[in-house]
Amino acid sequence: MANLNYWAYWIGELREDHVNDAFMLHADPRSWGGVHLLEHLTRRVAPSSPHLPLNLHTLFTLIASRPSLLTDWPHLRPPLADAVEVGLSTDELTRAERDQFAGLHYALRIADR
Repeated sequence: MANLNYWAYWIGELREDHVNDAFMLHADPRSWGGVHLLEHLTRRVAPSSPHLPLNLHTLFTLIASRPSLLTDWPHLRPPLADAVEVGLSTDELTRAERDQFAGLHYALRIADR
């Protein structure tokens, strides 16, 4: 949750100012929605990105902790599905990255039911 709270703060979903990093451990995860973070990370999970491991892990954790983002906001699914398909079509992923893309693919299939 600390990683997600940090990202939410960094992209502006957590609106309060914080003078130290303690908020990452103590911020109520329900105090931010996640839509902007999902959009932000979806654009940043290209296999060629040098930040792919961090962005993909964070996106995977976001969806695992908030699966309702995919059901409550159906317009978020197509761009994520496209990014996941690109990710799964590359041969240059680590085992962990491939597993995380596969997990996102599964979450998208469940959300489409």
